[in-house]
Amino acid sequence: MSFTVGVARCGDYGAENVSRAVAEAVERAGGMPETACEDALVKANLLSPAEPERAVTTHPEVLRAVAMEIQKKCGARVHIADNPGFIFTDTAELFKKTKIDAAAALDGVSRGLLADRGFREAEGGGFKALAGARVSARYLDAAFCVNAPKLKTHLETEISGCLKNIFGTADTATRKKCHNSRSRKRLADAIVDVYSVKPPQFHVMDAIESMEGDGPSHGLPRKTGFVLAGANALAVDWVAAVIMGYDNPPDIPLLAAAAARGMGPVSRGEISLVGAEWDELPVKGFKKSSGYVRALPVFLRGVGYRLVSVAPRLDPDKCVRCGICARVCPVNAIPPLTGAGDDFPSVEREKCVRCLCCHEMCPTGAMTARKNLLARLIERSRA
Repeated sequence: MSFTVGVARCGDYGAENVSRAVAEAVERAGGMPETACEDALVKANLLSPAEPERAVTTHPEVLRAVAMEIQKKCGARVHIADNPGFIFTDTAELFKKTKIDAAAALDGVSRGLLADRGFREAEGGGFKALAGARVSARYLDAAFCVNAPKLKTHLETEISGCLKNIFGTADTATRKKCHNSRSRKRLADAIVDVYSVKPPQFHVMDAIESMEGDGPSHGLPRKTGFVLAGANALAVDWVAAVIMGYDNPPDIPLLAAAAARGMGPVSRGEISLVGAEWDELPVKGFKKSSGYVRALPVFLRGVGYRLVSVAPRLDPDKCVRCGICARVCPVNAIPPLTGAGDDFPSVEREKCVRCLCCHEMCPTGAMTARKNLLARLIERSRA
């Protein structure tokens, strides 16, 4: 079976350049599927109120171009939405900083939250990690959905792309259950569980400027220069992983979990790449997230997740005592602040499952991701 991924080069976020690149990538992927609907949904990545230049969120010009492609295809009204971290309840700030209003400045285009119609229980017969999941009603009811992720690193899943972006359709309780685990494989299976509830019909990835290092919120922007498109999430994520410098994308647990369920390609030969050659994709020197276990000797990999760890550690100089880290922790390993004004958050190590939600949601980057000695030695040897 062949999975087509369209690739288009794009050097910046100028409106004309982005519109051209998105249109080319979509066409090279075989075009969006025929659909007859009055309303379409674009699932963006609006993780937090961050300026587009930080590469935390899908760039508004990409979202605008995706909306235009949908309108050209079926003339539908388009709603751009996401379900950001639950601590970000100020929607005015979210839309202002991410500049999503610019993307919604077209006739027939609107923007909002995926939570605006509540959540519904979605039972998964093929679930491997979850008994069930509560998913956005707006997402479940959408007749046509285009997934528009931002290519980023991720300290837990290594890559944040098409598969990971749909995880944002779940409610806070479901996401906390998924993170409440010491196993990266279980988290990967849980993300695929949520994705399997209702896969989008098409995907357009913003990989013009991506995030490297400690993503998905505190890494650094890196120009990668591509727009990717396709009907299969795993195939698009596979190509994105090659851009990030992975020689064998199925080594990434999240991609391996999706491949194991028959959700897409299991080898590069099953992907039809249109618009670029494979050897043109890798970005030299791209700083991946911390995938240490595969760097261990084979006989140690079974215990690798216990030997190598990345744990939260507070930088008090950056801390503003907002209490967000305590609110997002899925296992209550960070006690609430007393309100005395001179105390800082502390992590109860015996409870901590190293999910790094506190790191991801910390608005100032005060909750850092601290590598243990073995992780630092492996990182040094890889460099």
